[in-house]
Amino acid sequence: MSLKDTARAVAVLSTLADAIGDQLKAAKRELETGLKAAKAETGTQKISVSLDEGQDVGTVSLVQPKATAAVTDLDAFTAWVLEHHAGEITRRFVTEVKPGFQKKILAEITAAGVAEWADPETGVIHEVPGVEMQGRAPYTRLTVPDTGKDAIAEAWRQGRLAAAMPAIAPAAPAEDGGDVEKLRKELAELRERDRWLSALEAAGVDNWQGIDTARELAGGEA
Repeated sequence: MSLKDTARAVAVLSTLADAIGDQLKAAKRELETGLKAAKAETGTQKISVSLDEGQDVGTVSLVQPKATAAVTDLDAFTAWVLEHHAGEITRRFVTEVKPGFQKKILAEITAAGVAEWADPETGVIHEVPGVEMQGRAPYTRLTVPDTGKDAIAEAWRQGRLAAAMPAIAPAAPAEDGGDVEKLRKELAELRERDRWLSALEAAGVDNWQGIDTARELAGGEA
């Protein structure tokens, strides 16, 4: 593959990758919205993924993370730790709870499911101020095992993914007519230059004694 062919491949693949990336984000948002609606309407939280209504290649699930404990009032939480576990306080320019102790408290509260903590030394159950149980937004989880990936790859090779994939198109050009016209002009100039470079390649420009100097001027050898 010549340098020009490689450059063309990079340009095409880069453009397609950007377009696919944008559409993938949009498709994931639509999928998550649809699964949330399905859960609310029918309780459905998991669906299978198949090609051409045939072999299942994976699953998509709506995951509802468990609520976790979080410090919502740092001053109140710090004051409580200072009163009951002063040794877990680090004093610098400010008074703050040691990160390790805070992590331990929050983990045990999360496991209990309520903003209470049982002191293992005294057995006293504390209602910990400044800490609340907070839910997290559900998210989708796509699971495609190796067999599913192999099936998708084979369908790609056989050209059977047209129905499963949205039309891939680059982002719409800006509405500014002047910018569009400028881009068209630059594209025409690039095409003309490409024809000239192709002619030079066909004529054996690689054998020209000044080719090394030209490469240096262009920014280095490829």
